[in-house]
Amino acid sequence: MSPNMRVHFDQELAGLQEQVLVLGSRAGEAVARGVQALMDGDTDLAREVIANDLAINDLRYAIEKSCYALLAQEQPVAGDMRRIVAALTMVNDLERIGDHGKRIARICLRMEGAPRPFPFGDVARLSELALTLLDRAMRSLSSHDVAEARAVCIDDDQVDALYKQMFNVALSHMLESSRAIAAGTYLIQVAHELERVGDRATNIAERLIYASTGELVDLNV
Repeated sequence: MSPNMRVHFDQELAGLQEQVLVLGSRAGEAVARGVQALMDGDTDLAREVIANDLAINDLRYAIEKSCYALLAQEQPVAGDMRRIVAALTMVNDLERIGDHGKRIARICLRMEGAPRPFPFGDVARLSELALTLLDRAMRSLSSHDVAEARAVCIDDDQVDALYKQMFNVALSHMLESSRAIAAGTYLIQVAHELERVGDRATNIAERLIYASTGELVDLNV
């Protein structure tokens, strides 16, 4: 690859990374707004989150096309290849994170007018933990910070622990009173969606490690 071609290729890679970061921002926003709609009982916001998922899907496919074009046309070297392949995997996880936000918004619509016989306060806490992991994973991608990416994978344990706690609390309420079954089921579903956001954040962090070092790791255990 000539020096001029190398400069152009590096610019294309930088543009690809920026697109991935934009997708990460939009996916995280979908989850945050889905949770906000649920907590506030805001069905208009929930419908907006659902409608906006199409734009997230479109961006994911646009990034994939960019990746395929780079692979087909530019003869990338090994390090370049890893970055492109990692981006392909990341955008899949990011699009799925947007789906988690959409599903939470749909749960909000199903809960419209339904009683909440016990508080849902831990939803906000679990959302904060999961979205913080996502933000850290995206910042590690932006700065190519492998140490931070590894830390993200370790800290997912906090998300898992709170999810299990919420599951047990909801189950306890459901066993105590039949009035709590519907609300408990919804709470467990929302908690599961948020726990998956944390898992996908660790997937992104693992792919950053691969792109930077060539090491394929499974730290989400």
